[in-house]
Parts: sequence; C-alpha cells; structure tokens
Amino acid sequence: MSPTGRRIAVLAALCVLAVVARVTWSGMAEMRRARAFEEEGRWHEAAVHYGRAIHMYLPGSPVPSRAGDRLLALARAAEERGEPLEARFCYEELRSGFLSVRSFYQPGGRFITAAEEGLVPLMLADDRGDWPARSLPADEREAQVRGVLAEREDPALLWVLVMGLGYFAWLGAAAMAILQGLPRHDKAPIRWPVVLRWGLISAVGYGLWLAGVAFA
Repeated sequence: MSPTGRRIAVLAALCVLAVVARVTWSGMAEMRRARAFEEEGRWHEAAVHYGRAIHMYLPGSPVPSRAGDRLLALARAAEERGEPLEARFCYEELRSGFLSVRSFYQPGGRFITAAEEGLVPLMLADDRGDWPARSLPADEREAQVRGVLAEREDPALLWVLVMGLGYFAWLGAAAMAILQGLPRHDKAPIRWPVVLRWGLISAVGYGLWLAGVAFA
C-alpha cells in the first residue's frame, strides 16, 4: 500500500473510532441522567432520557438494551399506578427508539413486540377520541390498532450509504488537507493547490452527509 493509501486507511479508522467513542459516551451519559431522575422518582424525565439512550445504538453495545429494560419497567410500573398516559408514553418511547435505529436489520425486536403488546389495550381504552370507532366490534377495533402499529417506514438504504460515505469524505479529506497541505517546517510554504483540492472534497463530503441525514 502506498503512503497515501496508508494515511487514508488510518484516517478512516480514526473516523470510525471517533463515531464509536462519541455515540458510546453520549449513550452512557443519557443512562446516567435517566438513573438519576429515576432515583428521584421523576419517572417521566427518566423515560425521556432512557429513550435518548436507545438512540445511541451501536452493534454490540449494552446501553440500548439496558435502557429498553428500564423503559419497559417504567411502563409497567405506570400501569400499576393507574397512569395509562404515562405508560403509553414509555411504551411509545421504547418502540420508536428501536425503530429509529433500524437500517438493513431491526435491532431490539423483543422490545418492539413488548411495547406494541402494551400499547394495544392502552390505545383501545383511550377515550380522548373515537379511533378506532367505538361502534365497531372489539376484534375489528383491535385489528385496526395492530395494523397501524405494524406499519414501518424503513429508511432509504441508498441515502444511509450516502450519509456514511459523505461523513468519511468530509473528515478524511479535511485531515488530508492538513497533513499534505500545511508545512511541516516554519519556513516551508503552504501547498495551496493541495489544500484547495482536499478542501473541495471535504466540502462535497459534508454536503453528501447533510443530504443523507435529510433523506435517509
């Protein structure tokens, strides 16, 4: 491998490590906040931060599963306290959290199933509206609720790929501009053509990353 190829490989590895470190740190921070609120008896705030911890998903990370267990426990505790709206909030946080991190596979399937099983009776008993219509037979009402919960809006995998490629191009090219364009000695000139070339690639990568975030 050429020296440039080795640099690119090293920079790509550093980009991956930066993402892993950032997501891991953020997930652990959300778990700490959630536990602190739970210890204070502030169940709703705890549920919010457990939901955020689920969003910090990485394959193999224990954080989302632990957050999912706590959200499930909070939902069931709210039902026992006779607080259906809070229970529904916890179940919805649990379900939407894992659905939001799916790509070509769906993590947290058991949590999604548990959340949907908890949501069905709560949605049927909700008297704030007339959906599903109360004039319908009970089995038809339940079928409508389950049908809505079964709907999935899968992310566009092409845009997910574009987002990933854009991220690596953005940071990798910026690093290459620094390594190859800036002088290593005080008296050496800045290699502006190199800086501009890698800077342009970095700008394009940033644009691709933004597009991926917007359309994935």
